Amino acid sequence: MTKREKYFSLLALVCEKLPYYAAQMAFDAEGGTLQRWNNVKQGKTVDLPALVTLIRISKPDFQIPEHLLPEVAAQEAIA
Repeated sequence: MTKREKYFSLLALVCEKLPYYAAQMAFDAEGGTLQRWNNVKQGKTVDLPALVTLIRISKPDFQIPEHLLPEVAAQEAIA
């Protein structure tokens, strides 16, 4: 899977589970701009590591499937 496919697959899993204030939580914890975090949450900016960060901050109990993590993409590129 490409990073883009992983991003949208992961977004599909969590889109209804993320709280409406998830972008604000990520902004408070990580910095950047609030608009950037909103764009990642809404699928306007395809950034898999940022989406993983957003999920881990706003839904720490959510188990992200390993095959959708960005580290797996790096390992697949080496193999």
